Amino acid sequence: MCKNRKILTLWVFVALIAMTGWFGCAAKTRIYGIRPAEVSMGGIRTLAVLKFDGRYGEAVRSGFYNKLGEIQHFNLIDTSSINVLDKVIYDQVDDPRFLPILDSLQADGVITGRVTANINDISGADYVRMQEGIGQYKKEKNIFGKWVDVEIKKTVLKPVSHVIRQASLTTDFKVFDLRTKRIIATGKITKNYNEKFGGDREYALFGRKMSQLPAKNQTLNELSDKVAEQLVAKISPTEISKNVTFDDGSKYGVGIGGHKLVKRGIEFAKCGAWEEAMEIWQDVIKTEPYSSSAHYNLGVAYESFGGLKNLEIARNMYKKAAKYGDSKLYIEAIARAQTAIKDYRKYEKQKKLLKQTPVKKSEEGGELRIY
Repeated sequence: MCKNRKILTLWVFVALIAMTGWFGCAAKTRIYGIRPAEVSMGGIRTLAVLKFDGRYGEAVRSGFYNKLGEIQHFNLIDTSSINVLDKVIYDQVDDPRFLPILDSLQADGVITGRVTANINDISGADYVRMQEGIGQYKKEKNIFGKWVDVEIKKTVLKPVSHVIRQASLTTDFKVFDLRTKRIIATGKITKNYNEKFGGDREYALFGRKMSQLPAKNQTLNELSDKVAEQLVAKISPTEISKNVTFDDGSKYGVGIGGHKLVKRGIEFAKCGAWEEAMEIWQDVIKTEPYSSSAHYNLGVAYESFGGLKNLEIARNMYKKAAKYGDSKLYIEAIARAQTAIKDYRKYEKQKKLLKQTPVKKSEEGGELRIY
């Protein structure tokens, strides 16, 4: 009886492994795009990044400056070594007394900020269930079939210390247009941190242990980096990426059945051979005009190429897929393409404004350094 049960358990285990390999995971690809700036910067092309007030102001400013330089949307002016600009604080960036200093930068505009931060550790304890020996033993067979003494244990509740770290970092920012002498953009970005270390997490599989509690400065520096990244997205176009799922034509989208040629095209696409993949899917459509999966995957291909024209073709392909087949995947793809088209048009307008603004010249006649 026991032997038969062991054999049955083994067969169930083998079957589960086979089913996992059979079903597999839906094939995906990574698609890149451009998200336009969240706030309008007008025609500011040359931007000076001024001092950010607050204890963590420099952490946010330097992170923001470096990330903005990677985008290469603006011509940036390095102000870190200009000591006189330390007098220009967040609340007085538009003070007429500082205009001569700011005008000497030969920039279209300047950005500055004020950073406030707080952090608090709350200590406590959780009562956690544990197994504790009682000093008595019993005979049991080990994995090798030998009799050994095993201590009898009981379940007890024991206090385990924990720390809940709560922190927040806020950056208020202003963009001052030196051409119009007006503040054209303001905003506030806040990032929060709330994590528990130890206690009932101490012995959990994916819990944070007390030994993993970072230094307070490390937590606030992490928040500074996140704020800097979001601040870049506020005033500058940024590259974004998303995972997009292919449709292999299977009934339940988990590898059961599916269209042989459509799957073959997906294999090419996963290797980056988009042209070969598209040829296969187009051949499928010639013989099966109502193939929703072939239309959908063609849409994914065009979306991966980017550009307004390709995004519009992708949207049309997704609409045809939704017309010929009923899938949540198609509806989500249509919405995603529509958002990408809207973002691209806004991004093109932002680029056009920059092109209409001439590059500032220094007093010596040369172009400003780009960092």
